[in-house]
This record gives sequence, structure tokens and C-alpha cells, in this order.
Amino acid sequence: MLRIPLHPEPVAGPRRRSPALLGAVLIAAALTSCAPPPQAASGTGGRLRIAAATDPGETLDPYASNQSPTQELRSALLYEGLTHLDPAGKVEWRLATDMTPNSDHTEWTIKLRPGVKFTDGSEFSSADVVASIKYLRDPAHAAQGLAFLERVDPDAVTAVDKTTVRVGLNKPFAPFKDIWANVLLPMTKAGSAPAKPIGTGPFAVKSFTAGRQSTVERFGAYWGEKPKLDVVDIIEFQSQQAQANALLSDQVDVASGATPAIAKSLAGKNDIQVLESKGDFTLRIGFNTTVAPFDDVRVREALRLLIDREQVVSNALGGYGRVANDHEGGTPRCGDPGIAQRKQDIEQAKKLLAEAGQSNLSFSITTDGLLPGMQELAQVFAENAAKAGVQVTVDVPTVPEFLSKWTKWPVFIDFNPIPYLPTVIGSLLPGRVANATHWDNAEFIRLADELFVAPERERCSIMNRMHRIEHEQGAMITPAFVNVLLPHRGTVRGLVPDVNGRSLTFLTNVTVAG
Repeated sequence: MLRIPLHPEPVAGPRRRSPALLGAVLIAAALTSCAPPPQAASGTGGRLRIAAATDPGETLDPYASNQSPTQELRSALLYEGLTHLDPAGKVEWRLATDMTPNSDHTEWTIKLRPGVKFTDGSEFSSADVVASIKYLRDPAHAAQGLAFLERVDPDAVTAVDKTTVRVGLNKPFAPFKDIWANVLLPMTKAGSAPAKPIGTGPFAVKSFTAGRQSTVERFGAYWGEKPKLDVVDIIEFQSQQAQANALLSDQVDVASGATPAIAKSLAGKNDIQVLESKGDFTLRIGFNTTVAPFDDVRVREALRLLIDREQVVSNALGGYGRVANDHEGGTPRCGDPGIAQRKQDIEQAKKLLAEAGQSNLSFSITTDGLLPGMQELAQVFAENAAKAGVQVTVDVPTVPEFLSKWTKWPVFIDFNPIPYLPTVIGSLLPGRVANATHWDNAEFIRLADELFVAPERERCSIMNRMHRIEHEQGAMITPAFVNVLLPHRGTVRGLVPDVNGRSLTFLTNVTVAG
């Protein structure tokens, strides 16, 4: 009832070649002819075939703006940051081994891991880190990760020696280590082409055709624990049902996007199992605060009172989630902020809408349906809103169309898979690419500045005050935390749940039986 069925696409079937696609094919051919150095002996873990959402606009550039989950998944296999998040959401060292601040946190000294190789066989060094940071920090490149580095002074990033980098800031910033775990801030080889950068990750790209398929191979000279898998294919499908059909027919080993209804229908069939990641992944309904009447906090409050959060969890998420309270969660996990749980209150919503002169409100909510639960959330909200006489239609454009008008949709479905600190920097402060609501709250900004210089022991207190502002004045309905489901064949072993729903980025011990 809640889901709009999509028409399954033929699995990686032939399509008319557009100039863009032809270009992508040529890129694939070029990559094949410029393959990385010979790989080490087989990892013996087999070949993993992952079904993912179609992204015709994707590139190999890990710094590109408006990246889809498919592109971020591939980037996580090819590139690495200075730090990273483990499956529990804890920040760990990766290409860096230490970061030391000066007395007022306006300068950080980064020690790099020695002995790291790029997939072309060259040595990773401080020059690559300096080049990567300067590229990210240049507004002309419109890199999606730029917002996270706004306090970095690009003229004060220097290589001290081969394994040491000094980074000067234009403002103090204490949680420096946390920022570098973001998948949007990878380190790439200095001088490599932005469209085809070279990384240090556990896999190297073998072939790539935008919107259709990527194949990556095990990098035998990887510095860390090497993956057991020999090859990973990321095969793109137009719909979640098409992914499920491919899994059932043994064309793939994992369906990376499955609604709860689909996951339940697959479990137990053809030896299919379902991995469930419980964490802080959120689906959100965003309201553009530059578009009337969503600039009126009374209207936003009324719309928040219309949604039945229990119904969202039970119907849209099939029970795989937990109720949220219109603020983000994420790590670090802090104590209860002491905010009363918002519940559906149709009469109070109608009263607020009348006060705002919006008793006959109608609008469209837009989602590309890229991730499981997005369309279902929109449908539940539309049904709930109708109880107060608010007419909501659900608009489902293609992914490219949705992204082409990003920051312009009046009401839209968004998602958030990252911890709270980068969420604040990336999507809750004004002027950021991911802040499509254009929310701009002076007190929230003041508290964010306080958070950025606070010692770790004081951060939860500040974050809880920020949660209260999100709850009372924010531009999002955050109705639930979503459990991410990963249907896979029983032949796939070693997958681990991840608090941020990124199980497919932890492939070290994954194998596929022949």
C-alpha cells in the first residue's frame, strides 16, 4: 500500500549509447589499457557481485559534488582518508598515525603512516597529503568535502618532511581527527588527474562504465590487512526490486538497496540471508526555508505534528528502525537530551496552520527513491497529512533530475549516514552543499562554534542544546532511525554490521564460496 512499485530493468542489459555513455565506455577502455601494476597472488576469497542503485552521473572522482551512495561505496574501496570510522562508529587512524595540536588548536601536526603505496606502485608521502588538502580546499573545484575544511588555511598547509604535514587553521578547531574519517576527504596521488585519481585503498579499479558497472581488483601491495576477495563488481540497477530479482536469479551476491518488504520477501529463498545494521542512519523530510510557507516555523511545527512516527517505523520501515525526535543522533552517543518525544497531534497541527493562514495547504514532496524507505516515508507522510486537510502529492523524478535541482526543491526526502559532528558541518550550517533546507539559525551557529573548540568532555552538553534547537526550530522532520538491511546469498561470508549502514565498505574478511 505504501510503496509505489517500480518497473524492473533488465539486468545490465543493452541500452542506447548516448554521447555520455560512449565517453564512459572510452574511459573504461582507457582504464583497462592503463591497468595498475601486476596484482599479488590471488586472495582466494572469490568474486563478490554487488547490486547497487543506478547513477548515470557518477565519476571516479572521489571529490565530486553530489555523490550518490553507489559512488561513495566505490570510493571507499579505492581511496582512504587520514582517519576512518570503524563499524562501531569509533574514529581510528588510517593514513595518519598521530595528530598533535598547538596550544590553541590553530595548528595541527600530522604524522603519516610509512610504507604506504599507491595502486600505481608509487610511495605515499606528505606531498600527496598537501596536494589533496589544497585541491579540496580550492572553491573552484566545488568538491563536496570543502565544507569540512573551511577552517583550514590553504596557504598554511606544508610538508615538514616525508611523513609529516603541518596544517594551519584560520580558526581554532579541536575535533580535527574526527573530520578526516569522512569518505569525501580521501588522499590521492599528487598530480593524478582529478577524473582518474590514484588511491591507496585495498582495491584498484579495473574497469568503469558510468551508470552500469564498476569492477575493482584486489591491490596486492596494500599496506594494511589485505582483502581476501580477488574482485568486486558493482552492478547498477534502476530499482530496488530489480536488485532483488538479480539476487534471486544468482546474477549478484548482494543487494545493497532493499526495502524492508523486499528484504523480508527474500529471506530464506535460494539460501538468501539478511544482515541487519542497527544504528543512527536517518531518513529525513526537508523543508526549504527560503520558500513560503516553509519559512514559517509554525508551519514546520504543524507538519512535524502531523506525522505518526510509530507508523513510519512499522509501515515504511517494516519494523526495522526506532522512533526519532526531529533531531540527529549519531556518534558520539550522549545522554538523553531531555526533550519530550513529539507525537502526532492533528488538532494542534490544524490550529498552528490556521494561525499561519495555511489551513488549505497543499504541496509536493520530492524523492528520487534512491534508498529503501524513501518513497514509503513520503507516502506515510502524505496519508498522515490528509487527516488535517493538508494535500501532499509524492513526486519521484530520476536521480539525475533530482540532483540537478538539489537545494531548490521546496520539500524533499534526504538521508544521513554520518556522525553528528560532520552532520553539523556538512548539512546543518548555512551555505553548505548538503544544506538543501537553507536553514540558518543564529543560536545553533553560536553553539556549533562553541562545539568546535570544546574539549571532548564538554561536547555532549553542547550537542544536546543543539538537538533542542533542531527539535524546536529546525527545517527537518526526522521521524526515525533506520536499520539498514543487506540481503545476500549464503555463499557470502564475513559481512559485518555497521552502525552507519556501510557494511559493504568493510570487506577485509569477506569471501564468496565458489
